[in-house]
Amino acid sequence: MRRVLTALVLLPLVIFLVLKGPRFLNWLVILISSEIAWYEYAFMTKLPPDLFMTGVFYLGFVFFSYLISPLYLPLAVWLGLFLLALYFLWRFSGYEFIVLYGFSMGGVIYLALGFGHLFFFFDQPQGRLWLLVLLGVIFGTDTGAYYVGRSLGKHPLAPRVSPKKTWEGSIGGTILGVMLGILLLKALNLRFSWFLIPFLACVSVVGQLGDLFESMIKRACQVKDSGTLLPGHGGLLDRVDALIFGAPLFFWGLKFIFWG
Repeated sequence: MRRVLTALVLLPLVIFLVLKGPRFLNWLVILISSEIAWYEYAFMTKLPPDLFMTGVFYLGFVFFSYLISPLYLPLAVWLGLFLLALYFLWRFSGYEFIVLYGFSMGGVIYLALGFGHLFFFFDQPQGRLWLLVLLGVIFGTDTGAYYVGRSLGKHPLAPRVSPKKTWEGSIGGTILGVMLGILLLKALNLRFSWFLIPFLACVSVVGQLGDLFESMIKRACQVKDSGTLLPGHGGLLDRVDALIFGAPLFFWGLKFIFWG
């Protein structure tokens, strides 16, 4: 019930923000969301506080650079590498450096690329509507996988990573995600071609891989959820892990198919 109530509260706000929210407000929400997810990631992986703050500035710099011009993104990513290099020169700790560098660099790139692609949609023709379709596919997949898996699931999908996830849930989630995506395409009067069906299915599957990827992080860190921000869902990262993987594929797929 908490899971459903949380979705009922947040869903109208997300839809309004995507469709009607000012561009700067969307940018701000995506930036804040990425920083919250980074906090959850740093808490799970037990990053030192000063390294956590370095990541906060890194993510902020990447998003500010995009607000000025997308052309500055490669420079922002390189400066982030430079910033982390300076940090480890100051706090070098032998072999532990390799572990901390992998955790921190992997985390900020994981979040910067995933969340950053959400903002890319706002600069494309009907990009807000397509973003809504993406959200429908991802969240439809998550909902379908959860309820089909609970009622019909028998065969584990990745037992060493997430014992409760099943093949039945994965297939059911993909079907529901694709169906919801098609319904939104029709309702929003977006261009529809039959080859979009396998494309939406691929986005759904990649989103589930994103879910499993975050499950691997939690399993390695021996935590159940990334946080407690969203009642019934866990942390923010638990809610958007599939979106982080699915957004880049969906954006570049549309870029190749429609936007050129």
